[in-house]
Amino acid sequence: MQTAWDAVLDPPSTVKQPHDIPTDFLNHFFFESRTEFWRYSTSFTGLPTAAGVIDAPFTGIFNPNGIPYQQAFQPDASRVYSFLDWGTRGWLSDRVNTHFSFSYRQDLTTVQPGAPAENLIETFPRNRSLQLLNASVEIGGRPTDGVWAGTSLELGRQYVYGAELAAIDGASFSVDRRRFALTVFGGRRFSLFADPEQRALGGANLVFKLGRNAGIEYDTLWYIKGTNRVVYRQRLGGKWLLNSSLRAVGGSPVDFSAQAIYSSASGRTTARLSFFQKLTDKDFSYDYTIAARDRDPHNLATALYFGPITPYSQFVIDARRSISPMLRLGGALWIRRLNDSKDQGAFNTSFQDYRANAQLFPARKLETFFEYHRHDSDRLSPVNPTGFDDISHSGETSVKDLTGDIRRAFGEGKVGLSGGAYYRRIDLQDRFFIINGMHQSGWLAGGWWRIDPRTRAYADYNLDNDFFVFRPDLKNSRMLRLGVTWKY
Repeated sequence: MQTAWDAVLDPPSTVKQPHDIPTDFLNHFFFESRTEFWRYSTSFTGLPTAAGVIDAPFTGIFNPNGIPYQQAFQPDASRVYSFLDWGTRGWLSDRVNTHFSFSYRQDLTTVQPGAPAENLIETFPRNRSLQLLNASVEIGGRPTDGVWAGTSLELGRQYVYGAELAAIDGASFSVDRRRFALTVFGGRRFSLFADPEQRALGGANLVFKLGRNAGIEYDTLWYIKGTNRVVYRQRLGGKWLLNSSLRAVGGSPVDFSAQAIYSSASGRTTARLSFFQKLTDKDFSYDYTIAARDRDPHNLATALYFGPITPYSQFVIDARRSISPMLRLGGALWIRRLNDSKDQGAFNTSFQDYRANAQLFPARKLETFFEYHRHDSDRLSPVNPTGFDDISHSGETSVKDLTGDIRRAFGEGKVGLSGGAYYRRIDLQDRFFIINGMHQSGWLAGGWWRIDPRTRAYADYNLDNDFFVFRPDLKNSRMLRLGVTWKY
C-alpha cells in the first residue's frame, strides 16, 4: 500500500527507500482498554407489581392474590463490559494512520424475562454482544504533495458526522483548502442491532471559509430520504460566536435554529442563548434509520412508536460565572411551547425547565457541587379522554430535584474519593389519578486509584429508592461497578 501510494504522490526521484521508513512499531502504536464488572441487586417490598404480578410459583390454579411470575422478582444479576481502542500513527509511513475499536458485553448470570436487571443485552443470542465499532485505515497527503496536500482518504468501518451521523463500511475522502473544505463519503450502512434491508448510504459535507471570522457549511446525507442542512457561522470580535442552521428532510423544511455564544476576555463568564423552531413533522421521528426494513429474525417485536415530533418553539439561556477561585455559579432556563396545544402527547408537551448550581472549592483538592432543578410540564386535563387507551394527557406535571456531591483527591492526585445524594419530588396525572408530592431519593459513592501512569482502577456504588407509584414491588435497587483502564 505504501509503495503504491508513494508512486502516485511522489516523483520517482523522491520515492523513499525501505531503509528510510520508520519501523519502531511501539513508538507509533496507541492502545486503550476499559474493563468493568457490574453487579445489580434489588430488594422487594412483597407487594404486587403495578400490573398485579406476585412473587409466587405458577401452579396452574387461579391465585386470587395476583398473577404468579417469579422471574420478575430476580434479586441479583452480574455483567461484564470491555472496550478496546487501538491503532497506529505514522507507522511504516507518515501518511498512514489506523484506528480500531471493539466492545464486548456479556451476562455472567442468567437474567430472567421481566427481571429488574433485564437489559438490551438479553436481546442478543446467548446474552452476549460482540461489536466491531471502528476498523479503518487513513491515508493523508503531505504538505509537499502539491495537489494532494491537505487531502486524506479513509477506508473501512467509520463514522462520519454531518447532516446525520453516518455509520458506514466504505470510504470517505476529504480535501482541506484555504477557501473551502470538502468531505465525500459512501458505502454500506452497518448496524449493531439490526439487519436493515436498505444498505447503500452516502453524503457530503462542504464548508466555505468566508475570511477568518465567517463560514457557510452544507451537509447532505442520502439514505431512503435525503437530509440536507445549511449552517452559517460568524465570529464577532473575540467574545461572540453566532451560528444559524436550517435542516430539511425529503424536500420538507423541518428545523431552524439560531445560537449566540459569549465568552468574556478573562474566561470567567460564559453564556449561551439559543432559539429552535420545529417547522414541520416531516422528518424521521427521532432517528433517520427508522424507515429501513429490518430483516433480523431476532427483532420480531415492532419498535416502540412515540408519535411524530410536532412543531414547537424553544428558547434556551445557559450562563456560567466564576465569582472567585473558590466559587463558580451557573444556571439555565429552557422554555418550549407547542405551536398547537392539541398536538400534546405523553412524550410531547410544552414545558419550562429551570436549573441553578454552585461549584465550591472550600479547601485544596476538595470540590463540592450543588444543584437545584425543576421541570414543569403544561399538560391538559386528563378527564374525558377520547378513548380508553388515550394517554396523550398523562405523565409528569412537575419534577423537582436537589443534588449534591463532594470530591477529594489524595496523594498528589493518585487517589480520589467522591460521594453524593439526591432528593426528588414528582407530581403526575393520568385518567385515574392526580398525585402530588411523591418523593424519591438515593445516594452514590465512588473512588479511583491511579496505580501508575498507564493504569487506573475505579469503583462506584449507588442506591436508589424506587418510585413507589410506578413499581410498588421494588423497595430499592443497588448497583456496584468495578473497573480498570489501561493506556499505552
